[in-house]
Amino acid sequence: MAEAAVSYVVERLINLLQKKIAFLKNVQQGVEGMQDELVRMKCFLKDADMKQEDDEAATIRNWVSEIRAVAYHAEDVIEIFIRQVEFQERQCFFIKCVFYPKKLYCLYKVGKEIESIQTRILQISNSLERYGIRHRQGLRDGEGSSTTREKMRELRRSSPLVANKDAVGLEKHVSSVVSILLKEDKQLRVASIVGMGGVGKTTLAKEVYNRTQIRDKFDTRAWLYVSQDYKPMKIIKELILQLANPEEDKVKIVDTMDKLSEAGLEEMLQRRLKDTCYLIVLDDIWTTEACDLIVRSFPDNDKSSRLLLTSRRKEVALHADPHATPYKLEVLSEEESWELFIQKVFAEDRECPQDLVDVGKEILEKCDGLPLAITVIGGLLAGKKKQRSEWQRVQRNLDLHLVRSQTYGVSAILALSYKDLPPHLKSCFLYLGLLQKGKDIPVRQLMHIWIAHGLIHQNGEQKLEDIVEDYLDDLIGRNMLQVIQVRADDRVKSCRLHDLLRDFCIMQAKEEMFLEVDNPSISLSGSRHLVLYSPLERYEYLGNSKSYIRSLLSFDSSAKLVNLDCICTSSFKLLRVLYIDSPGLNVISDSIGKLCSLKYLGVGWKTRIKKFPHSISRLQNLETIDMPMSRFYSVKVPNVLWKLENLRHLLGYINSPSLLKIDLPKNLQTLGSIPVHQWMHHENLTRMTNLQKIGLLIESADNLDMDQLCDSLAELESLQSLCLELTNSLQISLVAGLPKLSHVVKLKLKGDLASIPVHPCLFPPNLCQLTLVNSKLHSDSIQVLEKLTNLSVLKLVKAFDRYDQPDDSITISENGFRGLKFFRMDQLMSMREMKLGKGAMAGLKCLQIFKCYSLRRLPEELISLTNLEKLEIREMPEAFIARFQVSDLHKLRHIPNIVVGHPSTDYEESIQELERENILRKIRSHAQVIRAAYLFKRWAEGNTNDNAD
Repeated sequence: MAEAAVSYVVERLINLLQKKIAFLKNVQQGVEGMQDELVRMKCFLKDADMKQEDDEAATIRNWVSEIRAVAYHAEDVIEIFIRQVEFQERQCFFIKCVFYPKKLYCLYKVGKEIESIQTRILQISNSLERYGIRHRQGLRDGEGSSTTREKMRELRRSSPLVANKDAVGLEKHVSSVVSILLKEDKQLRVASIVGMGGVGKTTLAKEVYNRTQIRDKFDTRAWLYVSQDYKPMKIIKELILQLANPEEDKVKIVDTMDKLSEAGLEEMLQRRLKDTCYLIVLDDIWTTEACDLIVRSFPDNDKSSRLLLTSRRKEVALHADPHATPYKLEVLSEEESWELFIQKVFAEDRECPQDLVDVGKEILEKCDGLPLAITVIGGLLAGKKKQRSEWQRVQRNLDLHLVRSQTYGVSAILALSYKDLPPHLKSCFLYLGLLQKGKDIPVRQLMHIWIAHGLIHQNGEQKLEDIVEDYLDDLIGRNMLQVIQVRADDRVKSCRLHDLLRDFCIMQAKEEMFLEVDNPSISLSGSRHLVLYSPLERYEYLGNSKSYIRSLLSFDSSAKLVNLDCICTSSFKLLRVLYIDSPGLNVISDSIGKLCSLKYLGVGWKTRIKKFPHSISRLQNLETIDMPMSRFYSVKVPNVLWKLENLRHLLGYINSPSLLKIDLPKNLQTLGSIPVHQWMHHENLTRMTNLQKIGLLIESADNLDMDQLCDSLAELESLQSLCLELTNSLQISLVAGLPKLSHVVKLKLKGDLASIPVHPCLFPPNLCQLTLVNSKLHSDSIQVLEKLTNLSVLKLVKAFDRYDQPDDSITISENGFRGLKFFRMDQLMSMREMKLGKGAMAGLKCLQIFKCYSLRRLPEELISLTNLEKLEIREMPEAFIARFQVSDLHKLRHIPNIVVGHPSTDYEESIQELERENILRKIRSHAQVIRAAYLFKRWAEGNTNDNAD
């Protein structure tokens, strides 16, 4: 989709003009002219994209490819020029004078390049008429559609009359949707089914539509297929014809409708539905605009009428009825996938030969639970010989069958979602192909990569990070990304791209000359983003690419030594993103300083680097340094960070042999973790006006003044999140300084707490999230925490002393934790029982219980937590799970979302270890008593002898 590529480059040029106006003033007119030409070119690209699907596709693709190449070249020319000028501007006055002739030459050269680009754009524009591509501005959606699009629409047109003989795993979903439709409510309501393309939304709607309860409930039923190319008047006419009585003259009805305006048609429809209880299915609806134009035609007649719509976009469903929760249809489980596969391949005997089972399951893995993909592959294998060699041949060419060759199959269905994206989201979607296959996508990393590539367009005062979350929510709402993990504050922590969507993403990115994945002949591809899964040396001519590389991500799992010198060449001088996760990376050499355009530098868990070179000070555009957040992955950083003026996020455990200047990068927002003594030696911390999150590592209590530490943190008005971590056997003493941290809303304490103060006022006054790890608290401490009025999130991880719990229970008092929304109990080993007083945790929405091996049962009072929306149980003993699934069920009926993970396999060992430690503790305690008695006896005998003398 060239529209996305050109839109992205145009946005980049506008951004460069705004930020680098001083550098470009002598060529500004030429740059603006080039930008204007590209903007005009965009107007033709939408029609060109459609025509790529017709018979003349080869000619159109060639034209689109030329536009893309020109747009990329324009971006390269401007960026290289700015890089050269920026380098000269950083020099002293004498050097500037020496380089001035070179600057004039650069201006002359870039001027000529811009003239050449403008000439090329003009030549391409003149070819528009020759190719029959017209300006699409002012055309209504659906006009000018290609023949292929019309064929596609007809092939996808749904009908409730076609039976679903092989539907699998639908019964539970059908029951849920039927109950939603039959819910008592006289008003017109809209129910909706949402999910990714090919997941079976239409199939589910058909099953619901034909259920006996639905037929009996609704006097009138109708089914409408909407699609992306909807026409409201055509849809209303089709519906009126469906509603007509069998004895009515259809020709007369059509003649009457042809004479009516859109308003007249709506009135005619409303008259027919006025006195009836009706159900109308709107299948495959894409936009809120379509929703408004169609739904407004249906009268609310107080007859308990219903609309049922299917859509890939959650936004559309919520727009149709903000008071109804869309029903999310997920992919099939492994068991359901296998059942559908068997039905499709072995329609008669419904049994797979034993020698084909392993190959069949490997083929099925690629489908990743998507019914459409399983149906396509199942239909293909049904026509093949039931031989292992034949199935293995299909397995070797799965991509060909699922994505590339399916004109109206899986690829075309998934492409509809991509085509529906606005240009800025198309670019964001293509960048998902950069991230490691088979792994969940960390939102934090994705955010930094999107920002580094300039994909996020800032609106006013809104933060870039907030805009990223808006973009991400949009992709999730369109069911193009699956949420895997959610943070306690409901923000997405990690997500996942369905395997087939990822294949489509990479295929599309390759067509755009955008991305190359694991190709040994990378230099021949001209792609601007590279993803490698083998040692760097395997890739021929890596440093001599035809284009300027913007991203390099390496996920090589071999231990072969990685030398980054091979990428510090001219082909990489515009590199913005570098991420290496390879056990062969031991050293980052000084040559990395040549990558002056770098904005994101990341190293993964598998790397073994110990320090950064001094040359990172030359990375003046660097915004993010991303390292694993673990105390066991500590990296020495030279005292040059203060030179990185654009640094926004420094993630990881930072160490330095000398005092580290950290108070100068004014843009710094995140400081992963540094030794507390490095922090305390700075006097100008108030200059860090944007610092929002910091971690401090306390390795020694010598000369540490906690009050003074809190005073320094209190000066940071933007600080919201604080983590204090202790090493060894140190203790944190909560002191009067914490209430000064009025801006802190998230507090994480890792290590032994000397004690919890009796009064909760010694915590930050606006504290909303509290995490305690390895705190060795007494169970009574919970009665102090429950009085924190603003607390909405509490995480207790190994928080209690394993030996200091006489009754082995945690009791939350009456009305305790009234504002708590999220509560996690993780590895509270000795907790046998949990008790809740009346009104305790009344507002709780999510309860998580992980690895609490001694816990016997859920609290009886759980039944009174009516606001609880999710209960998550993971790695608990089998006995607890069995009891939970039988005797605890009455406590759980009101909870809509219950997640039960696999039982723990190591709990018995942990319990035995705990019992051994308890026995040893008792022995030590008895030994101390005996020793004390013995010493007392010796002392008494000594006194007696003295008196006798």
